Amino acid sequence: MAEVAARAHTDRMNTAGRKDTQTVLVFVGALIVAGGNGVAIRYSNRELDPLFGAALRFAVAALIFALVMAAERKKWPRGRQLVGAFLYGLLNFGLAYGLIYEGLREVHAGLAQIVLASVPLATLLLAAGAGIEAFSWRRLTGTVVAIAGIAVMSGVGTTMLSASSLLGIVAIVAAAVSVGAGAVVVKVFPPTPGAALNAIGMGTGALTLAIASLASGEHWTAPTRSTTFGALGFLVVSTVILFAAFLFVLRRWSASATAYQFLFLPIPALILSSFLDGEPLTPGLFLGGLLVLGGSYLGMRPRTREGHSRGAVVRTVAHGK
Repeated sequence: MAEVAARAHTDRMNTAGRKDTQTVLVFVGALIVAGGNGVAIRYSNRELDPLFGAALRFAVAALIFALVMAAERKKWPRGRQLVGAFLYGLLNFGLAYGLIYEGLREVHAGLAQIVLASVPLATLLLAAGAGIEAFSWRRLTGTVVAIAGIAVMSGVGTTMLSASSLLGIVAIVAAAVSVGAGAVVVKVFPPTPGAALNAIGMGTGALTLAIASLASGEHWTAPTRSTTFGALGFLVVSTVILFAAFLFVLRRWSASATAYQFLFLPIPALILSSFLDGEPLTPGLFLGGLLVLGGSYLGMRPRTREGHSRGAVVRTVAHGK
């Protein structure tokens, strides 16, 4: 009897070990894919105007999620659920990615991803302002440290970066705040199934980006370069993969552990950007990056009494560019 129980225990441990290994592999794979998004956006921007390129990406991704909804015969949200999905799309995809695409015209993907590592921290601060999270001096301290890191990377007080590059960084910072605001919207409004939220949100974002593109006088031209087709294809596929990978990991890990992907994303982003896009790896980038990551970790590190509410908000923004 004892031998049977021991064998059963061993089998359970082996199964758990295999599941942990699978989860780690999916997590790492998602990080690599997300790390390449910024580089792909910069390649897309070299032929397509940024807002038009972003609109095209999310229009295709929205269609894919709509087809998933149709295949599963799920009901579309109504009422306040629908309003929340529209607002989420406006903030998280329309405004945020418009800023990200514009910002990546001026700055490299690795630097941009370091700045975006502050998204969970921005989310928590906005959640506190909205009254759904408790204010924390620790988070405020983390914010100050992260801002100092962005200042170091930007070369404040030096001539390290041009005025246009500084504007690019400002755009990425504003995008991080917009993503955080989108996450708070998802928390405030009634919950919406993931596929429906992304179909409506990305569709709203695509429409918003398209209108902004026309209003700003961008040219809508079909891509002709193979690198542009490759970049667009990668961005659409990565959008779907990251959504599926996030759900896979979230079912097996805690929301807080899953959200820490933001602190790892700059690693593959910097490596890929350096090899594929010639991003210079300067001491200021590393020092400022460490401050941003350290401040974000300090601000989002869970405490026992606030871990549940924190995870509930942060899990809504765990994705890459």
